[in-house]
Amino acid sequence: MTQRVASTVATLSIPLLLLIQAIMHTQLVYSIPIPNSQIGKAEVECGENTIEVVFLTESVFQGRIYVVGHSNDERCVSRDTGRQTTSITVRKDQCGVAITRSTNPPGMFANVKVMISFHEEFITKVDRGYEISCFYMEADKTVTYPLTVSMKSLEPFTELAEMPRCHYEVVDPISMEPLSVVSVGSKLLHKWKCDSTSTNLWCMTVHSCFVEDGSGTQFVILNEDGCAIDRYLLDNLEYGPNELEVQKEAHAFKFADKVVVNFQCSVRLDIRDGECPKPRCRDLSNQKKAVRRRALPDLPLILNLTDRMAEVDVRSQQLDVLDTQLDFGVSPNNPRVAAQIRRLQRPEGDCISMTSAVLGVSFYFTFAYNQKFIFYIRAIENLLVVSIIFGESRHSLSSGS
Repeated sequence: MTQRVASTVATLSIPLLLLIQAIMHTQLVYSIPIPNSQIGKAEVECGENTIEVVFLTESVFQGRIYVVGHSNDERCVSRDTGRQTTSITVRKDQCGVAITRSTNPPGMFANVKVMISFHEEFITKVDRGYEISCFYMEADKTVTYPLTVSMKSLEPFTELAEMPRCHYEVVDPISMEPLSVVSVGSKLLHKWKCDSTSTNLWCMTVHSCFVEDGSGTQFVILNEDGCAIDRYLLDNLEYGPNELEVQKEAHAFKFADKVVVNFQCSVRLDIRDGECPKPRCRDLSNQKKAVRRRALPDLPLILNLTDRMAEVDVRSQQLDVLDTQLDFGVSPNNPRVAAQIRRLQRPEGDCISMTSAVLGVSFYFTFAYNQKFIFYIRAIENLLVVSIIFGESRHSLSSGS
C-alpha cells in the first residue's frame, strides 16, 4: 500500500506543477498592458511646507499617484485625471515624510516615496516609483573653539572646527557588514559614528531614537536623555571604543504583519570641555517598560545649531525582518526569496490580481520542491492514505456483506 501511495503522489505532484505553470503562462500571455506611460523625468518642487511632484504622460491620465505605504490615506493620494499632466502635493508633516537634519552640508532633508499608477486600483507593469529627496540648506555658520595659548596672550586663539559627518548603520556583529535582510531574533549591532578631522574637539550623545514600519507607524526606543526604554528592543548604549563612536548589540524584531523596519536617531554634538559626559541611565535588567507611540515634533526648517552644540538626525539602512515561523519557513539568507516575500507582504495590496496569486503559488511550490520542504506533499499523501484506507474499508465491507 505504501508503494501505491508514493506512486500516486508522484503522479499527482508533477501535473499539479505543470497546471500551475500553464495557468501562469496563460495569464502572462493574455494580459493586456495599459496603453499609457510616463514621458521624461518627474519634476519636483520643494516648497517650504510641501513637496510637489509633476508627471507628463503619453495619453490622458486615468490612474492615481500616491505615497508608498499610505495609499489608503486620502491626504496622500492624488487622482488628478483627465489631462496629460498630473501631480501630487504632499505636506512635509504628513504621509510619513522622513525628516532628517544634516550638519555637513548644514540643513535638512525631506524624503518621500511616490508611485504613479496608471490603473485606479492596482499596480501594473507601466507604473513607476520614485524616492524624492528635498534638501533645505541653512545659512553658513562658523563654529569656533577658543583655545588658551598662554596667560600672556592678549587675544584669543581660534581654531575652526569642521562639522563632523555622522551616520548610523545596523551591521552583523561578526562580519561587521551592513545588513539588509534578517530574521526575528538575529543578533544585530547598532553602530553610530561621526567622522571628523578633529575628533578631540567634540563629544557626541545619541538620543531620541525611534523605530518605524515603513508606513508611518513609529515607536520610541531611546528617550531624549539617551536612555533605553525597553531593553528587549534596545538596551542602554555603549560609548566607544573610539572617539565619536557608540554601539550596542540587540536582537532583530518586527512589527506585526510588516516586514520593513527603519531606525532613526538624533545625535547631539557638543564642543568638548574636559571629559565627554555620558548619559546616566537606570539599569533596566529588573524593569520592563513598554515602548510608546512617537509623537512627531515640529522640526524647525533650519538645523538646530548654536555656538557650542549641534543636532543632527541619522537614519539606518532599511531592514527587512522575516519571521521564519510565518514567512513560509524561508531562510533570510536568500535575497531573491526575501524580495519575493516582501513583495507578497507589501501593505499596498489588500487585493491581488490572479497573475500575482498564481506567481506566488508557483514560486512557493517550486521553492518548496527545490528545498525539500514537502509538508504540502505530505498533506496530500496523508489525504491519499485516508482515501485509500476508506476505500479499502468500504470494499471490505461490501465484500463481507
